Order: sequence, then structure tokens, then C-alpha cells
Amino acid sequence: MTERFFCPTRARDGRVRLEGDESRHLSRVRRLGPGALVEVFDGQGWAAHAEVTAVGKEWVDLAIRGELHTDREAACRLTLATAVPKGERFDWLVEKATELGVERLVPLVTERSVVEPRASKLDRLRRLVIEASKQCGRNRLMVLEKPTAWADWLAEPSPAALRLVAHPGGLPAQQWTKARRGGAAALAVGPEGGFTENEIAAAREAGWQIVSLGSTLLRIETAALAGCAVILALAGGEEGG
Repeated sequence: MTERFFCPTRARDGRVRLEGDESRHLSRVRRLGPGALVEVFDGQGWAAHAEVTAVGKEWVDLAIRGELHTDREAACRLTLATAVPKGERFDWLVEKATELGVERLVPLVTERSVVEPRASKLDRLRRLVIEASKQCGRNRLMVLEKPTAWADWLAEPSPAALRLVAHPGGLPAQQWTKARRGGAAALAVGPEGGFTENEIAAAREAGWQIVSLGSTLLRIETAALAGCAVILALAGGEEGG
């Protein structure tokens, strides 16, 4: 597989320059030099083949050798709003949500939440999103939002026609409404111990559908990824159900 590098600035006159971490990774970690062929992407959908033309101490220049038009995005635009698990489990969740094709991840603050990530941790995790995108071939970066209170999240205008809340006793997967291919969907996952009954009642009042993820109790990251995988798999058809 061709080495991939993140370049937030698109090509000008057929050339791009990598700087900072990406240039150091190319030249010092991967030990690539002039003549090497790589792939670059800007995190907003653009990608291209490129040839390394010059290597400096903190920069690498590349010449574009052909734009790529492969659409590697998921079947629907999926937002995951989730309570935050402890420790490195949130890192794993962010990485795997990126690989699955989640468009946007919103850390939720609920009544039973025990973790609210700081800005410094979110900045580090945004770097993890870049690394996961490089690995999985994704050309658009998943957006990692700031923490949002459950009540504020429910009050936010949402473009998602399909809005699901994972909670025991909800509809089984075979009865979920399907997201339309190319449409927007949202999934909310609560903390360890789940959403409170007041939070579920507020979700119902706001028009969210309550769904089940099976008969066993799942950790936050397991529930989030299982739910996302089901939504994206069901969205594979041409029409929503």
C-alpha cells in the first residue's frame, strides 16, 4: 500500500509542501527521499498521488502526479454522540469510529458521566484521527467536537432524519428504521450505567427513537461501534425503510 500523508493545504501549481509532524514522519521515520511516490490528502475529500522532489530539515516538497477520485466515505453521514469511557478506551473508540466512517463524534456529558475530556486530550485525539485516516484510506477527517451536555445536544438543530438512542428495552436491530443512502443519521450512547429515565424521556420527547443493541450489557465503546456498524450496514440500500 502506498504511504499516505496528511497535507491540509491543497496543491498550488501542481506542488504541495509537508511541514511539521508529517514531513518528519516522511523523511525521518519512513526514510523516504526524492523520487519516492506517495499519496497525500487534505482531510476534506481531496487526494492525489505525489512524488517527493526535495527534503529539508522541517519540510518536504512534492509534485502532484495525478489526483485521486475514489470515494471512500460511508453509506450515510453518521454522527456519534457518546459518553466518554475511561482512559485509553476513548482513544480506541475514536480510532475505530474513524475507520468505520463516522463523520462527527460528540463527547456527551450526561447525569451519570464520570469523564469529561479536556481540550488538550481532544487535540491529541484529533491527531489520532489523522493517523487512523492515513491507515484506513479515508480522505475526510472525522470531526471531533467539544463536550456537550445531553440537554444541549437534544436541543441542537439536527440535519439527521434518523436519530437513535441506544438503551435497554428499545427496538431490536431488525426493526430499526434504515438511514437513507447519502442521508444523515445520529446515534447516542450513554455512560456506564446508561442514560437515566429522565434523559430517555427527554430524548423521546425530542423525537429520538430508542433502540437496543442486544441482550447483554455493553461497555460504552463496544455499544458505540456496534451501533454505528449496524446503521452503516443498513444504509447500504438505495432507499430508507
